[in-house]
Amino acid sequence: MLNISARRVLVTGATGFVGGNLVEMLLKRGWSVTCLIRNSGKAQPIRKPGIRLVAGDLSNPAALRDAARGVDTVFHVAGVIKAANRRQFIEANQYGTRRLLEAVAEVNPGLNRFVYVSSLSAAGPSKNGNMLDENEKPNPISWYGESKLKSEEEVLKFSNAWPVTILRPSAVYGPRDMETLLIFRMIKRGWMFTPGTISRRFSLIHVDDLSEACIKASGINTSSGEIFFISRPEIYRWEDVGEAIAQALKKRYIHISLPRWTALAAGIAGDLWTHATGMITTINSQKAKELLQPFWLCDSSKASIRLEFSPAIELKKGIQETADWYIEKGYL
Repeated sequence: MLNISARRVLVTGATGFVGGNLVEMLLKRGWSVTCLIRNSGKAQPIRKPGIRLVAGDLSNPAALRDAARGVDTVFHVAGVIKAANRRQFIEANQYGTRRLLEAVAEVNPGLNRFVYVSSLSAAGPSKNGNMLDENEKPNPISWYGESKLKSEEEVLKFSNAWPVTILRPSAVYGPRDMETLLIFRMIKRGWMFTPGTISRRFSLIHVDDLSEACIKASGINTSSGEIFFISRPEIYRWEDVGEAIAQALKKRYIHISLPRWTALAAGIAGDLWTHATGMITTINSQKAKELLQPFWLCDSSKASIRLEFSPAIELKKGIQETADWYIEKGYL
């Protein structure tokens, strides 16, 4: 049963895609939310009653102590998904998580629960079309995945200090997601390019369902240190996503599978651009490596049983909501 007394919470990454949606859901439930804000310019959408803003980021111990003081639950959502090199991923994700945990230990040793939103990337791709479960040995293949796994290890070091729960969502989509926008724009123009000529298969979760899983994890009395994959049970293909987007936009499109080498070349080009300009691109060699994996599949049945989590948003509805949000905001 959910612990309804856990109403004072800290959300890191509150101006981002997942964190922003989680904050909105928490507010609808009447919870008092503290948000750690790195960029005050992005904080305007969450300047609402019931929200306390703390200026700072995961590199600022004083701000972390201020944010963590007096809350019942921490939802640690903040993290870097794009970086120029491995060192930047480790600094932001692993060391940032460590500093947050140390701040909580200093000012809030009686914390009700610490929920860490990790990633399927921490576990790595699945093999031979089988779904990963939580007993599999993690095998991340990218700097991002490695940094998320190391962040999980930091969280587990505190599993005896207070209850901790780690969530590993599959690929996440929904309103606010600026990474998936590229696919919607391609299909609006009548094309969808995917890397490699084989039909890839992956798990998906809508951001609202992930937010619901976070709330479930914060209130159900699971053992400290447990890890849960979060996804819908279906297995998806790029063709399924493309068809859903085309229906949402009322467009026809042509699906073109590019040779594997084009994705690798695009990744190298992204690396060179970042090195030359300092601007981090969406496509780089690390991302290309992840995109070319044939299977990113995980089994969320443990979350269904232990967290009483049941995703409510199927692909067609979720894609329509996402398209409507892009159109409303002028992105499409």
